[in-house]
Parts: sequence; C-alpha cells; structure tokens
Amino acid sequence: MEPGPIRARLSLMMFGQYLILGAWAVPLATYLLSKPDQGGLGFSPGQTSWIYSTTAIAALVAPLLLGLLADRLFAAQKLLAILHLVGAALFFVAARFCSQTQEELRAIADLGATRTAFVVLMPLMLSISFVTILTLSLCNVTGFRNLREPKKSFGSVRLFGTVAWIAVNVAIDLFGNPLSAQPLYVAASGSLIMGIYAFTLPHTPPARLGKGIAEAMGVPALKMFADPGFRILVGCALFMAAVQQFYGVYANPFLRSLGAAKPTALQTVAQASEIVCMLLFPAVLARYGFKFTLALGVFGWVLRSALFATSWLPLIAVVGLPLHGMCFTFFFVVTNLFVDRHAPPHLRASAQGIVMFAVSGFGTLLGNLLSARVLEATATDGHVAWTWFWLVPAAAAAVVFLLFTAGFRDSESVAATPRPEKVDAASATV
Repeated sequence: MEPGPIRARLSLMMFGQYLILGAWAVPLATYLLSKPDQGGLGFSPGQTSWIYSTTAIAALVAPLLLGLLADRLFAAQKLLAILHLVGAALFFVAARFCSQTQEELRAIADLGATRTAFVVLMPLMLSISFVTILTLSLCNVTGFRNLREPKKSFGSVRLFGTVAWIAVNVAIDLFGNPLSAQPLYVAASGSLIMGIYAFTLPHTPPARLGKGIAEAMGVPALKMFADPGFRILVGCALFMAAVQQFYGVYANPFLRSLGAAKPTALQTVAQASEIVCMLLFPAVLARYGFKFTLALGVFGWVLRSALFATSWLPLIAVVGLPLHGMCFTFFFVVTNLFVDRHAPPHLRASAQGIVMFAVSGFGTLLGNLLSARVLEATATDGHVAWTWFWLVPAAAAAVVFLLFTAGFRDSESVAATPRPEKVDAASATV
C-alpha cells in the first residue's frame, strides 16, 4: 500500500477535477433550454444536444493525442496543470459570453440572435470539452500509476470526485443561481486552482517504452480487441454511454418539470449513493468477479429508467436517483479497472484512450443525438411525454444486459496478470 499522503494528494486531485465538471454538467442543459424571459438562452433540444456532444467530439480526437503525450513525451501532472490553466481562461470567456447574451436575448427575443449565440458558444464549449476529456484521462493515468494496487485503492481515491460533485451542486442550487452563467464562473475558478495545484502532484513521468510513431500513438493497444472479453465490454460500454446521456442531459429539466423545488441539489442524491458504491465495489468485484459486477451495473440502468418513466417524484427521489451509484460505479468504473489490468504497462494510457474513443466519443455522441430526437418526438406544444421518453433508454439497457450476460465470459476477464510497473509506480510517488 502506498503512503497515506500520496492517496490524500490524489484524492484532492479528483476532488478538484470533478468539482469543475460537476459545476456545469448538471445545470447547463436547463439553462440552455429555458426561455430568455425565464433566465435561459432559449436553445432548442437539437442545439442543446450539440453543445453536450462537444465532449463526444473531443473524445473522438483526444485519444489520438493522449497516448503520445502521456505515454511518451510529458509528465502527466505537468500536462494536467497546463490544460487546467487553459481551461480556466476558456470557462471565463464562455461564462462572460453567456451572461451578456442572455441579457441581450431577454431584451430583443430574437430567434436569429439565439442561432448566433449557438454558433459562438459551440466552438467555446468544444475547446472546453477537449480540456475536460484530456484532464479526466490524465487524472485516471496519474491515479493508476501512483497506486500500487488500483483495484483495491482507486475507488477510495475516486470517491472524492463524487464528494466534490455533490458539494458544488448543492452549493450552487442553495446559495447561487444554477439558471445562469454562474456555474461556468465557478468552473473557471476551480480550473484555475487546479492548474496551480497540479504542479504539486506526484511526479508521473511517461513510460517511454516501445518504438516508432505507431506505438507512440497507441496503435498496438488495438490488439486488445483480440480478447473477446475486452471486445464485448467495449461494445456494451459504447451503448451504455448512449443510455447515460438520456439521464445526463435531461434529468435536470425532467425533475424541474415534476415540480422539484431544488432539482440540482436533489440530483446529488445520485452522487451520494455513488460514494457508498465506490466503497462497496472492491468487495463485490473480489467476491463475484467482473461479469456479475458489470451486469449488475447494466441492470441498474434498466430499473432506473423504468422508474423514471413513472414520473412519480417520491419514487424517483428515493429509489431512482440513488440507483445511479450502482449504475455508474459497477459498470463504468469497473470497466476502467478492467482496461488497466489487461493493457501492457507502457500502453495503459493508450488503452484508456481507446475506451474513451468508443464510450465518451461514439457512445456519448449517439446518446446525445438520439435523446434529442426522442425528446422532440415526445414533445407537444412544449410539454414532454416523459413516460415515453424514459422507456426508450430502459429498453436499450435491457437489450445490452441480455447481450452482455450472454456473450461476456468471466474467465476471460479475471485472468491473473502481473503488474510489472509496480516498482516504477512506487518510485514515481517520491
């Protein structure tokens, strides 16, 4: 086990990273969709979908850079610091633009001005998304490389990201104004602080193993698709990422439509359950293996979407939202551990990039586009038939569950593999 101070420093890294993301990821959709006279920008579901799809577009390109930068050229903590400082500037510009634009739209109520606002905000959010995707991956890389036994200790480090997500959303909803550009200003401040703090993180040098451009770009990591377990898992994760976007983008407007007084704060119930599951999943994984743990996560999505389809707020608040912890942790976090365990030591960042390409890239983009189409198809005169909306991700998750349980073999995913980089990871913490 690595020294406690190392875990504390990595935990603080995760806290800062997810504070930045949590500040805007939850309330932004409601802000974009709300009419200008209600404090929003008046974007259409399609425009909102494209704003959220910027993370997917970034994830399609970022993995091509991640392996070269983090595996071959630069220390991860220095890249993390520089990217966060750039992100701070981008967040501030986006926040300032949104604030000014909202005032203009409220005064003129011009549809053409809304289109202009979308055209300007789209590249700003795309730039922010590149920073977000790269910093998220670099935090994982820094954590995995500085933890001697990630399977046992990564969850306890990562849960501080969930704590940050809860704290920032409760604070913004109770003491701030989520239906404004304020969340973007909070993200800008957090990114500035993280940019400074990242320089103090444990030195995490590139592995610098392998030769040639192809290996530097992580192309050999594609050989992992020869493993049926990896192949099936990535395919299922792609579609589960699409299912996730129904919740990620539209849960906040949905809760607001049900009359939830503080929907942004209410949603933190989901992250609170995530903390519990972060603590539990190592024991579940050790006892039941990868297949059972991953399948449990997928089944959670089926159940939760079905509960959302009832539109009964008490049931959603008490059962539906807390299911997020099991859904996210038992599937997506365990997927990251699977990849870290099976990738060659010098290609772990590249392998994580492949998963990011499929999941955060294609999967998220597919989910954003599909959820926007479903929302438009189920909306009449501004009122959404939410029951039909949530039945779509419930059915999709059920299909993935059946395919995963039929095709994934536990014996392929729990084969013991040595971790020859243990000594290097330990030395990197000094």
